[in-house]
Amino acid sequence: MVGFLRQTLEDLGKLLKPPRYFAWQTVIYISLFSWLMSLLARAVSATEFTVGLLATLSWICLALGVGWALEANKVRPFGIPIAPWVSGGIVCIFLFGSWGGRWLQPALVVWPLVSFAVVAVPSLVSWDFSLKKPQPFVRQQLALLFCLSLLFSSWFQFYFRIQAWVHDYPSLAADSVEHSAFVYRIPGQTTALSAGVTHLTVAEDLLREEVDNKPWPSVERWLLNLEGQRQLLRQQLHSQMSETSPLEDPLWQLDFQPSTNGDGYTLKLWAVWSGPAASPNGYYLEKTCQLMPISRAGLAPENASPGYSTTQWSNLTCDLETPRQAGHPRETQASG
Repeated sequence: MVGFLRQTLEDLGKLLKPPRYFAWQTVIYISLFSWLMSLLARAVSATEFTVGLLATLSWICLALGVGWALEANKVRPFGIPIAPWVSGGIVCIFLFGSWGGRWLQPALVVWPLVSFAVVAVPSLVSWDFSLKKPQPFVRQQLALLFCLSLLFSSWFQFYFRIQAWVHDYPSLAADSVEHSAFVYRIPGQTTALSAGVTHLTVAEDLLREEVDNKPWPSVERWLLNLEGQRQLLRQQLHSQMSETSPLEDPLWQLDFQPSTNGDGYTLKLWAVWSGPAASPNGYYLEKTCQLMPISRAGLAPENASPGYSTTQWSNLTCDLETPRQAGHPRETQASG
């Protein structure tokens, strides 16, 4: 056990002790020293320029030292050199980490390009800051690496763009992605609920306030002014939904159409989506409601004659299902 500890300490000492003055250990020690000096400068209330200069020197030396150490020790998982990517990541954390807020997105987008710069600068710039012309095969490698860096950066940017779209327009996540060339839904992943379902639920509550448990003659008069009632329901729905989904709400349009069903009516509530969709003709969600008259016999007087007519009241019942239909409801109704 003692021999193992002694050997471990010797190996650790060889690792930490620079074999020469110009080594990666020296650069990391300079980084550590600059960081401690920046803390000391902040403690003695030095100028922000002094503190920032020492912190910047610490980060630069850390990026150079870590990249140098990985390359010197041939740390290459699966044969891939990771030293430039690690150094570029440290530089991006330094550049964007001090921003606060959502700094990770710009850091990841710029990371491949910064990593390319870590590789390209030593091949294009000499120690005296004069430009040099690399060999033809080096130029080919740099050109290929630059194209790959642009590709990776574009992928990161595209991912964040898709996430921003889904955040601003939640109904996009509920659409079908089976035929998408760049979006893939993990098997078993729960599909998000379309915001159109919420629109129909709120519209049902608004409609219930207007026609449910009302005298049947007044309900029939309400149905005579269909266009005016549509506009009123749309305004009420917009005032409620604009607070929860301000960007997506204008892309949903409420519509409804009654049809006779015996003594009552069948009401079709539609939430029509006018935004981007997997179907070229768009889609809409449908909720079916039954508006029927009921007689309240209990309100009739006890000595009422057999021909006594009680007042009929309305009763609104709606299905829970909101099936999704392709196209536009008006076109579907016309073709049907």
